[in-house]
Amino acid sequence: MASAMMRPIRPATAFLFFTIFLGAMPGAACAQPLRRAGYLGVQVSPAPVTGPVRAKGVVIDAVFPGGSAQEAGLEPEDLVTRVDGRDVEDREEFARIVRKLRAGDAIRVEGRRATGPFALSITVKARAPEVAAGMEVSYESVAVDGHRRRTLVAVPAEASGKRPAVLFVTGVGCFSQEILDPNDGVARFLHGLTRAGFLTMRVEKPSMGDSEGPACASPEADLDSEVRGYVAGLRALRKDPRVDPDNVFVVGLSMGGIEAPLIAAAEPVKGVVVINTAAKPFFEYLLETRRRQLQLGKTPFDEMDKALALSTTCSYRLLIEKRTPDEILKSAPECAEHIRFPAPYTYMQQWAALNMGAAWKAVAAPVLIVVGTSDYIAGVFDSPYLSELINSYQPGRATLTLVNGMDHYLTRAPSMRESFTRTGKGEFEPAVLDAVVEWLRQHIRSREGA
Repeated sequence: MASAMMRPIRPATAFLFFTIFLGAMPGAACAQPLRRAGYLGVQVSPAPVTGPVRAKGVVIDAVFPGGSAQEAGLEPEDLVTRVDGRDVEDREEFARIVRKLRAGDAIRVEGRRATGPFALSITVKARAPEVAAGMEVSYESVAVDGHRRRTLVAVPAEASGKRPAVLFVTGVGCFSQEILDPNDGVARFLHGLTRAGFLTMRVEKPSMGDSEGPACASPEADLDSEVRGYVAGLRALRKDPRVDPDNVFVVGLSMGGIEAPLIAAAEPVKGVVVINTAAKPFFEYLLETRRRQLQLGKTPFDEMDKALALSTTCSYRLLIEKRTPDEILKSAPECAEHIRFPAPYTYMQQWAALNMGAAWKAVAAPVLIVVGTSDYIAGVFDSPYLSELINSYQPGRATLTLVNGMDHYLTRAPSMRESFTRTGKGEFEPAVLDAVVEWLRQHIRSREGA
């Protein structure tokens, strides 16, 4: 079962903005343009079962207008068996191949249709840009560990002069931060920050969106490398000529709130905002949250205790003893469901090894902690503890704000159980945006008045 921040801030934590600029822009850390991800424009399903063995390949279910596939002549019901010289074993392999395509790539697609075998040459088109009223976005990049990661910088429309800025740190998991749904709660929050006058930056994870680097789900893409990416983005943000370097903030959501102190300790910021995050050691937090989610799912108590006993054993082997999943499953295949996370095992082990007290002790900036009372994943259980932890080092540094009826996805939910049942399909709660914008403006004013 997924647990705690194991339920990620969905791929819709991406943004849609008004204008797109391809390549490096003012403030970009890398002069060489980073190629745009390609858009094939198809929906596929597994090849049909013929006899005892499923056929190799994928069936084209739909061809979307404006995509590379439509322009090249792919049709619904085509069976695709090879792409760019590689056999397509199944839908997962097809997705891996397509995910690596970049605008301008020339590929050959082979397969069969009702009239016989076919082979098509396709010049891959760029993925459509993000669009939203009242803001512009530039596509930039930063160098991290010898490769480039896409940064997306949103600027209020018709902005002039140097602006206060926010580095947004997203949740756990492998997904692009480009917006798919502008009505998503996280998208509404980020659009609101930009329209309130803040320049905002997102940093894509390795191999996600246009980014280069190791596969996001591979052991190389660990927590340390993800933090290095955000630190590189923060440094580029502070040097951006559009930004007031004395008014740069980090805003971390969910897992981003755990990474936020690590980022802020590496590069000075004016303040830190964490929303619906955790503070306790991960192993402890994990077990608490798994029990809470089992209860919300109305699991009988005897079954719950049995599941948690196994979960404790399996998780301990992975997180504390630092065994690999393969090592664990050789002797305990029953652990499979209990060591499955949306990030690489190396990432989870590094999270488990974090001393959050020490991480926050190293942050000198003021901190706003925002938590929704209907968040069943994180927040309301850990946030008073987090506030006490931070203030123990410097009294008054942390401010805790509760948003009644808000869940982990920044949407309205009258209870944790309702949020658990619907998993983030509610209406955006604007109170979270109001609280964050007011706090940010207050800390900008406090400097100007000093």
